[in-house]
Amino acid sequence: RTMTEVNDMAAHTGEMAAEGRINLASMDGTMRLLAGSTTSFGAKLAVISERAANINLAVTTITKVADQTNLLSINAAIEAEKAGEYGLGFLVVAREIRRLADQTAVASLDIARMVKEMQNSVSAGVMEMDRFGEQVRGGVQEIGDISARLGDIISAVQGISGRFGQVTEGMRAQSEGAEQIREAMVRLADGAARTADSLNDFNKASIHLREAVGDLKEEVSRFTI
Repeated sequence: RTMTEVNDMAAHTGEMAAEGRINLASMDGTMRLLAGSTTSFGAKLAVISERAANINLAVTTITKVADQTNLLSINAAIEAEKAGEYGLGFLVVAREIRRLADQTAVASLDIARMVKEMQNSVSAGVMEMDRFGEQVRGGVQEIGDISARLGDIISAVQGISGRFGQVTEGMRAQSEGAEQIREAMVRLADGAARTADSLNDFNKASIHLREAVGDLKEEVSRFTI
């Protein structure tokens, strides 16, 4: 390969690294948004769980009141029966109160059951979102590490391009040692080719990460309140 070809390859490698770094920066922003959304969603689930607990307390109170009302209606019915015909009207009212108390108790139990199911679902959701949040934060860290490596590659490629210029001037200024210079250029060309292969691997990894981000977005959308 000629000096021009090797130099062009180095420049192209640098461009690929720069493009990969830009893509990773965009993905890093997306992952950070996902992490923020995860935290916000987890907080909302915690609020729901707290309110469900408050509802459960209210249901417990209502159940106690219904039980007490039922007991009072039974006592009132007993006293009404003792009063004979004078207590008939009161007896009807006492029985109606007892019927309503029974219905209230049944409804309270249904509400308590639904609240319990909701709390279980919310607890499971919080655990899932916590685990998901950890994965997202890990992805952000990995993207940052890869971006840093690409930055190192860009710097190295830029340094290679600068050295190519120096070698070219040296070749013009002297003819001695041409074979050594040629061998050095071959090694540089091989190194640039390996760098290009590494950058292709980085680009493939970037594509996989982008697909993973898409999957993560879909998962987050399923938990939207």
